[in-house]
Amino acid sequence: MLLRLSSDFRRAMDLSLVLEQEGIPHQLRRVDDAQWALEIGDDDAARADAAIAAFERENPPAERRRAVVYPTTGAVVCGVAFSLVLLAMYLRTGPESAGSPWFVRGSADAAAILRGEWWRTVTALTLHADAAHVAGNAVLGGLLLTLLARSIGPGLASALMLLSGAAGTFAAAALIRHDFVSIGASTAVFGALGTLTALPRASRRVWMPVVGGIALLALLGTAKRADVAGHLCGFVSGVLAGAAVSVLLPLRSRAAQACLAVAAACVPVAAWVAAFR
Repeated sequence: MLLRLSSDFRRAMDLSLVLEQEGIPHQLRRVDDAQWALEIGDDDAARADAAIAAFERENPPAERRRAVVYPTTGAVVCGVAFSLVLLAMYLRTGPESAGSPWFVRGSADAAAILRGEWWRTVTALTLHADAAHVAGNAVLGGLLLTLLARSIGPGLASALMLLSGAAGTFAAAALIRHDFVSIGASTAVFGALGTLTALPRASRRVWMPVVGGIALLALLGTAKRADVAGHLCGFVSGVLAGAAVSVLLPLRSRAAQACLAVAAACVPVAAWVAAFR
């Protein structure tokens, strides 16, 4: 007969150990991807139920945090807005050109960043070499940001994507420490990917998103002419950001989400103002 059905594998193992200590024959069987059944013989039902009840009184199950899923509409708007901003910025700056003031003042020049020109860690995320470059980042970045916004809210998702992109650009500059110049939103895109992989999942297979993220990083982030260091640093920055957010309570306030979204939109503007100052 079925004694207990649990969605927590560790809890099911604890109950199994209780029955083992009492010498009660039983079977712990996986029902599906998220549930485990504890089964015993009919003759042992009373003794098993008493042992389990005593254990549960002394060790009540911990309250599990309910997963929060944010509205699809806001998440989609967030992702589409990101894509449109990248495309609009490309139409304004044009493709990469040595004589363009946008690229002269805004590219992620490692030496300049380490001299204190912090704005380059942000402005470089808005510059792209050609139409294919910006299209790839707009599509993939918009999709990843939409998924991230569904998990943690559009404002926080936008802020973390920008933060991981800027942090990844700075980290790449600090690690390389020579005359290396990069452009493109891909560092922020891989930051969003890293954040997604670090968010908790209601499954034992918590390693699967991480492995999938690393595989995608290897597939898309190491192509010819790709800024491998920037992609890797952005991904790691995103993982750290996602791990930090995972231990905090969900940000349910719409006002707070809106403030973060506005802040994320204002930072690139402030960076470009600093670049042309």
